[in-house]
Amino acid sequence: MIGAAFRVMALSLSRDRAALVMAFVLPTVIFVIFAAIFSGATGDRIRIHLGLADFARTAATQRLADALVADPSLRVTRLPATDLADVTQAVRAGAVDVALVLRGDLIAAPADAPPGPADQPVVLVENPAKALATPIALGQLQRVLNEALPDVVLSRIVADVERTGKIGPDERRFLDEAFAEQRAKKEPFSFAALVERQSTAAGTANARVSYYAGAITAVFLLFAAMQGALSLVEERETGIAERLMAGPGGLPVVVLGKFGFLTLQGMVQAGLIFLAAGLLYGVEIGPHWPAFLTACLLVSAMAAGLALAACALAASRQQAHLASTFGVLLLSAVGGSMVPRFLMPPWLQQAGWLTPNAWAIEAYQNALGEGFGSAAPAFAVMGVLTLCGLGLALGLVARRTA
Repeated sequence: MIGAAFRVMALSLSRDRAALVMAFVLPTVIFVIFAAIFSGATGDRIRIHLGLADFARTAATQRLADALVADPSLRVTRLPATDLADVTQAVRAGAVDVALVLRGDLIAAPADAPPGPADQPVVLVENPAKALATPIALGQLQRVLNEALPDVVLSRIVADVERTGKIGPDERRFLDEAFAEQRAKKEPFSFAALVERQSTAAGTANARVSYYAGAITAVFLLFAAMQGALSLVEERETGIAERLMAGPGGLPVVVLGKFGFLTLQGMVQAGLIFLAAGLLYGVEIGPHWPAFLTACLLVSAMAAGLALAACALAASRQQAHLASTFGVLLLSAVGGSMVPRFLMPPWLQQAGWLTPNAWAIEAYQNALGEGFGSAAPAFAVMGVLTLCGLGLALGLVARRTA
């Protein structure tokens, strides 16, 4: 009976070409789309559209403008604006995400000069609808200043010291000349290279895309398992379940057959998604392939067990459909399949551990990164969830048989 239930589900899927495409082609296509979106929309690869207007037109502002235009992490458009109102209108209209207006010389004014707009020579014009662009623009501006105009940054610090009376105009002039001489010799300023960056990434693996490969796999395996497990409800409503009860082993063996098919189907789906990740984005599987296969098996089994339990609990097809749509979407959102959990509020990050998606993502990340040792806790949790889901489904159908 287990083999018969497995064959019935396999034949039903193979004879429905639309379902076959949705089961094995659609997940890969969706992953490729999401990977293209999110691999360029996280971390240091976010290329905001920055508007730039240089009203001061001094040597320092020209250097800053040229450095911003040449920076590969920004898309810079020089705005043909004549005043701040024109720049504000360009940001409001969506021509750019955020804009920088250079309205004064970046070189600090002498200590005895009256305060004025030049004390804040850069104006940032932001759009509340694109709030994320503001901190990114500020961070990129600070980085470009430190890397391309360190002498200007230091000169402003020296000007602050001069205002305290610790040094006089002669000392400031001497320091400004020393900074200019060092810049002319193209000698690096030590504070501009203060930080050395080290990554946890190993080899050439694309960790950013591997995250979304695991995230999309978790979503689609849950969706696919729920769709397959709906046959439990259909068989119950059409009366087929009553005839299956008369077979050897009754309904529990049918559930086991469905569980085996859904697990195998999930492994194929996961394999196709990660195959696309490897071919298109360089995600490495080879170094830890045993741990990866274990993760695929456990994620697929977990999705199958939970789906069968949900459909066994559902009193009607409508309830099962709600669980397969809203339930899976809710788990996916909280579990990090749609937005990385580190971007969520702390309480929601902790709540994510109550979802199967979070453990599936954790399993794939650790399995591909460090292997069995690191992924063992996630494997254990998914194993427990699999047994609980399958045990609940078997218990419910056995009770109905009795």
